[in-house]
Amino acid sequence: MKNRPLLVVHSPDGRGLRQVSINRQGVGKVWSLRELRLLLRRLGYPRDLNIEDRTHIRWEGGNSSRWPDRPWSRRTAASLMVIGSLTSASVLFKIGVTDALGALTYTGRIEGSLFLIAAILETVTAIAVFDHWGKRRLTYSGAIILVGVTISLLVSLLLLSVQIYGGEYTHYLWLWLALLIWSAWALRRLEPHHILKEITHPKSLAVGAVVSAFFVASNFAYTQVYIPYASPVQARVIAKLGTPSMNQKRTILYLPVELHYQNSGKVGFTLLGSQYSVYGRTAKFVERPNRLTEWKDDMEKEPMSDLYRHTEVQGRNLISAGEFFRAGNSLDPDQEFVEKKIVEFPAGAEYDSIEVVASATAIRTDRGDLDDVDYSIPYYSWDTASAGRKHLYDAPGWVAQPGDEYIAHHAQIHYGSEILNMTRKPRYVTYWRVIRKEFSGANPENENDFTEPYNALTISELHEEAREPSTSDYDELYDRYGLQETYSPWLRESLPALLKAAGR
Repeated sequence: MKNRPLLVVHSPDGRGLRQVSINRQGVGKVWSLRELRLLLRRLGYPRDLNIEDRTHIRWEGGNSSRWPDRPWSRRTAASLMVIGSLTSASVLFKIGVTDALGALTYTGRIEGSLFLIAAILETVTAIAVFDHWGKRRLTYSGAIILVGVTISLLVSLLLLSVQIYGGEYTHYLWLWLALLIWSAWALRRLEPHHILKEITHPKSLAVGAVVSAFFVASNFAYTQVYIPYASPVQARVIAKLGTPSMNQKRTILYLPVELHYQNSGKVGFTLLGSQYSVYGRTAKFVERPNRLTEWKDDMEKEPMSDLYRHTEVQGRNLISAGEFFRAGNSLDPDQEFVEKKIVEFPAGAEYDSIEVVASATAIRTDRGDLDDVDYSIPYYSWDTASAGRKHLYDAPGWVAQPGDEYIAHHAQIHYGSEILNMTRKPRYVTYWRVIRKEFSGANPENENDFTEPYNALTISELHEEAREPSTSDYDELYDRYGLQETYSPWLRESLPALLKAAGR
């Protein structure tokens, strides 16, 4: 027993690491002869100790020349593990911070918080790599890495699935594929069955990971599919007439018009554009009853027109038109906006009735968010600094004729989830309010004279506004952004009744 060496260098383990013990107590692990000499010096052995002297050191499983460790291979693998973990953490952090602080729904913010927690776990994974690919002084460093790699695998599968389902290419596609390949490689390199043997409750760990992944996926589906389906936009536009009045000379009629924009649903919406129009209808009484021929003529002029037995509608003169709700503003659930207008026209105008109609176009706030500062800035087709307001720009051919003037609003739409922002191409909304160059404001007898201001809308990729949207494009917009076009019922009041109410 007295001749037994006090210091023993044991056989290399599966990674080439050799345990060093003194009197059967481990004092360290070394990868190479150089690390062994450093360990011995820290233990107080002389610098010139002869490691080949069997009276001082006993070698098991090979002499001092057996060091199966491949440092470059080990360090390369560790570096790839760290790079993959930090890349995954960056993706999760970007999604988490954006949604936790700015998601358009409460559940979206919860989802963002979960991604932030996952980002922290991925960061801890990168730190644990140094121990697991090193001396493994921490018991659960392998389990931490296994959890982190599993999270990365599930997240990359989720993002890749959303990308494929959307059918759109973004540069992030290569990132999802790279993370998926890295996760598969990392799982194989980790050998999960060995790590799970070292964990006290491996089933609990697996169940926790699956439940967390299921919660994130189901929450994403809930916010992006179920909520929009179960909570449709419920907007109402209503036009009302107030009590009219006249000037002192009793030559001008002042007609108050109230425009109500209501949100009676459970989801907010952002206005893209609005317009109201006030018409003076001209008609004459005919003693001979109208026949089918006259009714056909009326329906050709306007398919939704009313049919009269003893009235011949000659046309409508546009008295007033404009916006009534600021583009880019939002309306929350159970909120109502009221705009009051005063419409003026000659009291002696030969109208038989006054008609008012209004419309508004909006998108759901939980499906898309506009930069209201950018969208509220109008773009003019004419030179606003010149005295003659010289025409400068033409709208796309499907929007207006060359020379027509317009005011446009333009801004990028940000999706309600950062996942969608990363897996969908950027989209921009453009809303034109057009005034034709031959504008006259009246169309008494010519059914082809549509000279009143009108609106046009497109949501497209950048610089693709010139492409006219098809019916399928609009169907996609209605589905993707909850695009909602709302019209008020036609409001009509006879001019004699208005004059009587004004005291004439």
